Amino acid sequence: MKWLFIFIFSLLTLGAEAQKKLIGKVVVSGSQVPISSASVFLSNTSVGTISKEDGSFIIDPLPNGRYDLVVTILGYETYVKEINSNQIPDFLIIPLTFKPTELQEVIVGNYDKNGWDKWGDFFMEMLIGKTPNALDCKLLNKNAVKFRYNKKENILSAFADEPLKIVNNALGFDLSYELLSFEYNYKSRIFFYQGYPLFKEKQPRNNRQKTRWNLNRNETFEGSLMHFMRSIYRNSLQKDGFELRRMIKQKTTNTSITINGQHPTQEIDVLIDIPIPGDSIAFAIDSTTAGIQFKDYLQVVYKNKQMSSAYVRETRGVQIGAPITARLVMPDSNKVVAVLANGSYFQGKDILTMDYWAWSEKLSNMLPLDFRK
Repeated sequence: MKWLFIFIFSLLTLGAEAQKKLIGKVVVSGSQVPISSASVFLSNTSVGTISKEDGSFIIDPLPNGRYDLVVTILGYETYVKEINSNQIPDFLIIPLTFKPTELQEVIVGNYDKNGWDKWGDFFMEMLIGKTPNALDCKLLNKNAVKFRYNKKENILSAFADEPLKIVNNALGFDLSYELLSFEYNYKSRIFFYQGYPLFKEKQPRNNRQKTRWNLNRNETFEGSLMHFMRSIYRNSLQKDGFELRRMIKQKTTNTSITINGQHPTQEIDVLIDIPIPGDSIAFAIDSTTAGIQFKDYLQVVYKNKQMSSAYVRETRGVQIGAPITARLVMPDSNKVVAVLANGSYFQGKDILTMDYWAWSEKLSNMLPLDFRK
């Protein structure tokens, strides 16, 4: 994957020669009626704008890479389109569809009226997190969050009828988060959330606060999933301090239990304690994209940083001073997950995080894709 370094350098050179921009117009679907005041942004970045009275918008400059272009406004379905800086359309027409009134009534009519009192704290812990940064985060419009609990399936879901407004005073961002999915399965203990975030830099009160934000951002990036994915893309895992090991599921007989005269079998996780190179799970898909694919589980250790003391206190069996240790699993190992230079990866559901990253990869620790150390 050495050619990736050459290509990355080429991107930087080209970017210096000519800035790119995205020009378009937001209209009502099936007509040319313009829609003003729509939020138009690149998901998980600080790049965005608002459509004008005639529906027009310009994103200038458009950063290099592939992004989800998201367009939202109250009363319309959220519009999402993948944008590639190497294939920018001359002029983009974005048709927005009205949200069906009947669907809204069904959703609103089925939510728990006392949902926030029951699950508000849990929602904040699962979405915002319990990290040190979470202590300096605040959700400004919690009344927008609605909950539904499916007793039969034992699943809690949440949704919002407007973007969540989150102030992150630890990292210095105001976050607008278009929540698409929030689902916690109490039976399997699997949590999944998905959304489209837009970051806005907060104005620091003074240089001291600005310095603190920069230090916190760098600290949060170190050993994060974004850091890992960027290292995967650059084939620099070992250099950056990451170690990979395979974990397999192995069947064993539980001799301590007897059912109908037989000892039941169970699956246990077995760590293959031999570090593996990054190119055993990653490869080049094309000139701008790396791919990642593996079977069973993947243990990831980041040797240059210890796990947060807050995580150690609430996790049984984790030693104080232990390096960041997480597991990744691909539910369908036949799939290939695309990884881009900025650390984004597609599709999010195809890789599940466990252990430390399941705890730390929350909105309180989220950094925009255009973050640079």
